[in-house]
Amino acid sequence: MMLNKINTIERYVEIVEQYRSKEGASNDYLQREAETLINNGELFEVCDRHNAFLFVKKNTGFRMYYYINDFNAKPDFNELKDVVVEILYRGKSYFPQKEIEYLEKVGFRVNLIRDQYLGIYKDLERPIKIEGVKVEFAKNLWEIEKACKLFNDSFDILSGDYITSDMYEKLLINNAIWIAHGIDNKFLGALHQTFTGKTACISHVAVIPEGRGRHVGQVLLDTFIEKNMENEKHRYMLWVQHQNTVAVSMYQKKGFKYTFKSTISLIK
Repeated sequence: MMLNKINTIERYVEIVEQYRSKEGASNDYLQREAETLINNGELFEVCDRHNAFLFVKKNTGFRMYYYINDFNAKPDFNELKDVVVEILYRGKSYFPQKEIEYLEKVGFRVNLIRDQYLGIYKDLERPIKIEGVKVEFAKNLWEIEKACKLFNDSFDILSGDYITSDMYEKLLINNAIWIAHGIDNKFLGALHQTFTGKTACISHVAVIPEGRGRHVGQVLLDTFIEKNMENEKHRYMLWVQHQNTVAVSMYQKKGFKYTFKSTISLIK
C-alpha cells in the first residue's frame, strides 16, 4: 500500500467533500490543523472508490483518520505498521462498534479507552495538607527532560502524546511542567499543564513507582488546581485511561465529573 503525500489544502478539501456522507463514518478531526500538516509535509492519503484514509506522520509512527462509506471494502494494510486510530464517542449508547469491527478485520486491535472529566473550582474539594511532598515549576531543562521521560515511559508510545526534546525549552519558558519532590529533594513525579481557551488542562501526569502510595498525584493535582484558579467558576479538564481505576477514583473524589465523552484507540 502506497501512502500519497497531500501537497495542497485544496486536495484535502476535495477528499472531505468527496467522501463525507451522513450514512458513512468518520473520525476526521483535522480541519483546523490540516493546512499546517500539509505545509510540514506530514499529511498523507490512501483513497479508493468509496473510502478514504488520512495519515499524519508522528515521531513514533502514524495517526490515521478515515471516511468509511463501504464497510465491505477492505484496504490492504498488511505492510502498515506503527499506526494508531482514535475514535471519539459520547457515552456507552454511542459506542462505535461497527467501526471497531471493521478496523479489526483490516489488522487493528483495540488498545485503550480514555474518558474526559471536567471540574469547576467551586465544586471541587479543597486541598488536603500532605507532608513530605513539595511541588513547584520545573527550574531547568534537566528537570524538564526527567519529567518528559517519565511521561513517555508511562504511557503507550502510539496512543499517547509523545514529547520530543525539541519541545523542552518551550515547556520550560511557558511554565508548563510541575515537578514533585520529596523532603530529600528526590524526584517523585510531574504534571504537564496546557490550556484550551481559559480552561486549564492536564496533558500528562505520572508518578515514579517509588512515589506511589505517598499521595504524590494528589499533591500535583491540588497544586495544578489552586495555582490556576482565577475565580469560583474556573474550569479544569483532563483525559484519563478508563482502565486506570486509581486515577479515576482520585479525580472523582476531587469532584471531577465524567462528560460522557470518550475515545477508544486501536493500533497496528
